[in-house]
Amino acid sequence: MSLPLKIAFWATVAGQIILLLAFIGVKENTLRTGTSVLLQTVPIDPRSLLQGDFVILDYEIANISDKIPNSRQGDTIYIQLLEDADGVWRGIAYTPNKPDADRVFIKGTVTRPGRLEFGIDTYFIPEGTGRIIERARDVKVRVALSSGGTAVIEELLVDGEPFDPTRPPDLPSRMPPPPPPAQEPQRAP
Repeated sequence: MSLPLKIAFWATVAGQIILLLAFIGVKENTLRTGTSVLLQTVPIDPRSLLQGDFVILDYEIANISDKIPNSRQGDTIYIQLLEDADGVWRGIAYTPNKPDADRVFIKGTVTRPGRLEFGIDTYFIPEGTGRIIERARDVKVRVALSSGGTAVIEELLVDGEPFDPTRPPDLPSRMPPPPPPAQEPQRAP
């Protein structure tokens, strides 16, 4: 192999490694310095033969059909968020313009009419654990938001607790208390 080919090969390898490290660095920086918010989801549990089990997360704030009806595929939409009494962040303003830096917001892209994606719509889980999420009553996702509105998943909460792939799928994370024993009526002697 000639010297110019060796240099081109190693430059290509180094460039790919640098790009990969930069991608990881941006995500890690968002996790460390971003604003942490809790978003309500509606999960769907598909299976990919090549990728294993994963959950497609459909966020409540992703529906924009009644908020920005004339949006087109590929449009960027910013959602200003506000925390409610339950600790879940809800969308209070939807706009194509980036909000002020002192606001908490998430950036989404219109992928089909009336729907947004945020780049956090797929969460991979260990094989065979999808039933835990399928049977959950409530699924939320804690995400870190960068100053530009980019989101990174911090954790998945299933029925109010961090996702635990070792939990049996038929058991809820918190067992409801047993009903009180039935008392028989007393007969007068």
